[in-house]
Amino acid sequence: MSNYRLKGTSGPVINQSFPLGEALTVGGGPDCDVQLEEAGDGQVLATVRVDPDGAVQLSAAAGSGVTVNGDEVTELALAGGDELRVGRSRFILQAPGLRPERVLTGKATQVRRPAWPWWLAAAALAAGAAGLAWWQGWIVI
Repeated sequence: MSNYRLKGTSGPVINQSFPLGEALTVGGGPDCDVQLEEAGDGQVLATVRVDPDGAVQLSAAAGSGVTVNGDEVTELALAGGDELRVGRSRFILQAPGLRPERVLTGKATQVRRPAWPWWLAAAALAAGAAGLAWWQGWIVI
């Protein structure tokens, strides 16, 4: 069994956690693992599967309005941190060790350094230059 799960982030499933076994079904039927009222009786809107190699696959019914990261999809390989929206419910895929290639680009992981030390150094240099100019008599106050 994998340690992947869908975590509800909004809607009726908020703060609920749904572990992914071989397959997790989302819909309105009594046999669905995640039951949503707006899905209608017996309708499976999406299925999330974990392959034996650890890949997470999403299959959604055509025209169901299932989106991943804002794009409507029917088939997609998911990565950790992907947002899945089904009706009014939003989930995030929590997948330790499954690196989200689309999110962790070099630019996104680069450490940002604050600019204030450079501004402080420039101000100190300007104050020193002004003090030296006054001391040499180049400027008169």
